[in-house]
Amino acid sequence: MKPPRYLVLIGVLIFSDSHATVNTLTLIDSYPTQGGKVCVYSDGHRTESIVKKGAGSCPSKKIFH
Repeated sequence: MKPPRYLVLIGVLIFSDSHATVNTLTLIDSYPTQGGKVCVYSDGHRTESIVKKGAGSCPSKKIFH
């Protein structure tokens, strides 16, 4: 008996790596630039950086999708 096509599609979607993951990263470094600041976040496996325009400090935690 063959499984219906929609069950195969659902199985592929559930077990694929295409799902977006949400990571909370911790601020590890920041440095000023002209007109803003670069904030560097990491969790030991993943590193991301953002540019924060204007004055102010970088948040200690940042959620990346």
